[in-house]
Order: sequence, then structure tokens, then C-alpha cells
Amino acid sequence: MGAARLDAYTLAVLANFAVDYRKDKAFTGRAMQALLDAMASEGDRAWWKAEETSVYATGESAMVETTGLAVQALLKWGGDPAAVTKGINYIIAKKGAAGTWGTTQATITALQALLLSTEKAGAGAKGAVEISVDGKVAEKLTLTAENSNLFHQFVFKGIDSQTKTVELRFTGEGSLTYQIAGRYFIPWTEKPAGEAISIDVKYDRTRLEQDQIATATATVRNRLNKTANIVMVDLGIPPGFELLTEDLQAWRAKTVGRKSGCLEKFSLTATQAILYFNSIGPNDGFSLTFRLRAKYPIKAQTFASRVYEYYAPEVGSIARPVQLEVRSRK
Repeated sequence: MGAARLDAYTLAVLANFAVDYRKDKAFTGRAMQALLDAMASEGDRAWWKAEETSVYATGESAMVETTGLAVQALLKWGGDPAAVTKGINYIIAKKGAAGTWGTTQATITALQALLLSTEKAGAGAKGAVEISVDGKVAEKLTLTAENSNLFHQFVFKGIDSQTKTVELRFTGEGSLTYQIAGRYFIPWTEKPAGEAISIDVKYDRTRLEQDQIATATATVRNRLNKTANIVMVDLGIPPGFELLTEDLQAWRAKTVGRKSGCLEKFSLTATQAILYFNSIGPNDGFSLTFRLRAKYPIKAQTFASRVYEYYAPEVGSIARPVQLEVRSRK
């Protein structure tokens, strides 16, 4: 096997095929050894790095997806429990605050690896959990056979920048999977410069009367020297406004067949229009104009508009919201 010519993602796919096929022990052994040779590790974590997966995932999402596949292969093979443990530690550490791993594919492979690991390990954890904030016990939980496989969440509000430590202690049997996540906000004036993909939304008017039309222009740019594949644009719809979909339909018809900026489809929710673009070429972009009708008097801020790569959501940007005011008809 030419392991040196194969990237880690291809090796992980091949290794899963080998252990599922189970008819060539020598081939399976070579495939698993090549996979182990491609492993990177530091401390108690191990991962497999991939430049791009079959669904165009890059960056951290590609590594999580590849590591999830690699861990599944190792679990089914059963030959290196230490590598499995380190791989699981990496997957757990990369879970986002919302409980996912960035992209759909990365989340699926990560969950499959965790579920397979739980299945192989047997029963869940049993014992006592204690959570402390700056040395003071804030929450306690007793894990039993009845609740050890449930999701338990504790929210600590009002924690400020002076908080130094959040500790979790577990005493009992088995191993405990946990996550500590924080959320904070920064002023719009501190929006980072040099974003890989940027979005800006401007309105031709911010004060209007009921039933009048406001025209918005969303400018999206790919500032990378490579193509951004499967780009999502979420356009925030202000409360009390109706987006006129014919503008999006016209843009879709106008861009059919384009290699860059082609609007494949769109869908609407109460707060946003979700646009699916095939790709945006290197150092390319577009300005999309759409209209909104003011349905009733209101003073409100637009919901945030966002652009990001579907399979690399960390590559993206959020547009600053705009304050709009609608007056009653005279």
C-alpha cells in the first residue's frame, strides 16, 4: 500500500472499508498501520489532519470528520485502545458550545465515533458530580443507571471576566463525558479586520411609512486566493417586514450556470432568508439587491446577516445590524 501517497482522509475511508470487509487480514493490518502512522498527537489527544474531505470540508471541520472516521475504524479493529482514547479526547474537545462539530458531516462522524465507543465500553458512568465556580460548589448531580445516558446541563449566569476557574469533579465508576462552554459579546466597532469572507448589508432608507418599500444591498466578497465552495448567506429580515422573494428568484435565474456566485436555491423563515450559493471564486464577490415591505409601524433592529462556508463555518462573517423605524400611514 502506498501510504505516503494517501492523505489521512482517504486512509480513514480505506481503513473503514478494510475492517468492514474482514476477508483479507493482511490488507486490513496494512491499512490500520498506515492509518496509525498518519496520526498526529499531543498530550492526551490525537487527530488526523486533512486538507479537504469529499464534501469540501476544510480546516477544523475536516480534521474532526477525518478523526471521527479514523476512530471508528480503530474501534472496529480493536488493535490500539490508546489511540482510540486519544482520538475520542480530541473529538470531545472540539465540540462547539451548541453541541455540534461545525458541519453536518463532521457532527455525524463525531457522533458515530462516540456512540460506537460507548457501545464498546459497555455501561455508562455512575457516581457523584460536583461543579465549582472559583472554589465554591455551584451544582451537584448523582449519576445512576437510569440517568447516566441523559444530557445534563447547568447554566451559570452573571459570571464576569474576574472568574478564574470552573471545576468539575467526578467520583465513581466509568468515564464521564463533559463540556464547559462560555459565551460572550464584543462591540460591533471591534469587528475583526481581514476576514476571509465578508458581508455588508446597507439599506437605502432606515425610516419609512407602513406599506412602503426599503431596498437593501448585501455585498459578499471572498478575499481568499482560492475558491470558497458551497457558500451560505443568511439575510436577516427585520421584524415587521416582508421580504419580496421575486428579487431572489430573479437573481437565481440571472446566475444559472455561473461558476461563481450562482444562487442554487433559497428558503425563508420568520427571521431570515437562507441562500445557498455554489461557490465564490478567488478574490471575487457580488452585490445582491432585495426589497422589503414594511407591514406595520415598528421600531426594531434587523436580525443579523451572515456568510460562511457550509463545510467550514468558521470561515465567515456577520454584518452589523441596522436600526429601522416604520411610521403609521398619514
